[in-house]
Amino acid sequence: MESRSEEQVIDSGKTVSNWAGLDSLADREAFFSSWLAIQCGAIEGCVQAFLVLRDPGRGQYLPVASWPEGSDGGERLADVLEQTLAEKEGMLVDLPRVDGAARYGLAYPVVVDGDCLGAVAVEVAGSEDRLRPAMESLKWGAVWIENYYRRLRNSEDMAALDRMKAAVEILAGVLAEEHFDGAAMAFVTTLATRLSCDRVSLGIVRKKYARVEAVSHSAVVGGKMNLHRAVGAAMDEAVSQRAEIMYPPLPDSPVFVLRDHEQLVDKHGSRSVMTVPLFAKDRYYGALTLERQKDIPFTEAELAYVKSVVALSGPALEDKHHQDRPVVFVMFDSLKRQAIRLFGAGYAGRKALLLAMVLLAVVLSFAKGEYRIKADAVLEGAVQRSVVAPFDGFIKSAPVRAGDVVAGNDLLCALDDRDLRLERLQWFSKKNQYQSQLQEAVARGDRAEANVIRAQLDQAAAQLELAESKLERVNIRAPFDGILLSGDLSQRLGSSIRQGEELFSIAPLDSYRLILKVDETRITDVTEEQRGILVLSALPTQHYEFSVEKITPVTTAEEGSNYFRVEAALDEVSPALRPGMEGVGKIEVDRRLLVSIWTRPLFEWFRLKTWSWWP
Repeated sequence: MESRSEEQVIDSGKTVSNWAGLDSLADREAFFSSWLAIQCGAIEGCVQAFLVLRDPGRGQYLPVASWPEGSDGGERLADVLEQTLAEKEGMLVDLPRVDGAARYGLAYPVVVDGDCLGAVAVEVAGSEDRLRPAMESLKWGAVWIENYYRRLRNSEDMAALDRMKAAVEILAGVLAEEHFDGAAMAFVTTLATRLSCDRVSLGIVRKKYARVEAVSHSAVVGGKMNLHRAVGAAMDEAVSQRAEIMYPPLPDSPVFVLRDHEQLVDKHGSRSVMTVPLFAKDRYYGALTLERQKDIPFTEAELAYVKSVVALSGPALEDKHHQDRPVVFVMFDSLKRQAIRLFGAGYAGRKALLLAMVLLAVVLSFAKGEYRIKADAVLEGAVQRSVVAPFDGFIKSAPVRAGDVVAGNDLLCALDDRDLRLERLQWFSKKNQYQSQLQEAVARGDRAEANVIRAQLDQAAAQLELAESKLERVNIRAPFDGILLSGDLSQRLGSSIRQGEELFSIAPLDSYRLILKVDETRITDVTEEQRGILVLSALPTQHYEFSVEKITPVTTAEEGSNYFRVEAALDEVSPALRPGMEGVGKIEVDRRLLVSIWTRPLFEWFRLKTWSWWP
């Protein structure tokens, strides 16, 4: 009885120990061993059991726990495990009998979010009545393993979230500083406080060597040159090996050269050192060294924390460092970067563009073109005559108006002649009367009276001749073939006109004068007898050649510019031309380099501005 009581106490102690092992996530082996032991204890007739799980590093399924401990009969359950892992479903197979007793193999997969992470297999002895409860026990027991993985993932996610939150907070502090010195000091000081480090140093690679730029809790860098050289050497050691280095090294960590880290620890009192190189834009631009004087080694979790912080804040620090450099260095780096892109691999479009620009520059350096001066042009009649009123009178008729084409001697307008006819009749009667009086005075021999009457007779004859002359000019006719440029009397019939008043303006259709408005900046290039081409707005498809005849010293201010009036004559006259037509004329000067033609306005503006600004 005492022996059985001791066995019960031992079994009870093991059960309590197994359940306690399920509370720990850190000891993976203890968790799975405890779970398998509890699982086998709940299955009646369980002979042995095995738990296989997928190794994340290798991607293979490996045994992680067995029951009883040290059991070596796994080959009996190998087939059922393979089938379960392949089909992701529970399996039941008959196993060879042992001592005439029936044996069965049961297996159930461990599936988390559709991903098969492993399987558990047990060997059960006894009747078939035990199989159903055993399978249900495996099914419900697999939930513990699923919960383990979910808790593990949740713990990892929380750790990653904490690292990201800290990285964002540190980045905010870096971005809040305007210059690199302040940002670097805020970065290393905050990191030293959060990780309980005695010193955190930030170095930037210059000429292939790391130079310490900021040290936590120290406003001035350079006071301890030996320490900074040792820290810079440790940074170079990490950068040259392209890896994070921790001293003392962690168990099972890769083998690195640690000479400079050992010297830093031996000579400057640090017990633990961790150096993380900074990498961005395909190059290592710096390093971060963390030191502790207490014997507290750095962990993998702290390394992951620092790497998360550096991933966010590192590029911001590098940008601020580049911005704070002198402009000369910034320009030099920019030119160097562009040269690498132009002459290095890739960037085919940029290279093609540069080649095209070079070819264009070569062509422009030798290609010549016609240098022509553009000017607004207007067409005027070579002769423009005004038709005025010959005397005071009233308009009787006006058959034509401005814009009509008339022939020579065509009637332009007619004046009312009734008063003139009466005036002529009056003076004709007086003339006859004076002639009769003159004959009587001569007959009487009165010379004095005859002289007076003869003077009155001459006056009447003159007035009669004037009246007849006015009657001849009552009909106003065109002096030559042409077009009326102005004048519309059709709305003034019956109205009075004054002597000398302009009634019409007429110009011929076979003789024109071209007026060019040349900008004052180009007038020195214009000379007489130069040739040119005119295109009118009304006739854009036709070109008219002309030659310069006269350059007048008269300027006109229009739209903020001064223009000189240049007169030219057309070589040929078309019936489609009309006075007043406007267009653009180009005066041909000579042949010059195309680049000089296109850049001349820019250089002239630059010379003028330079002259105006020069004291």
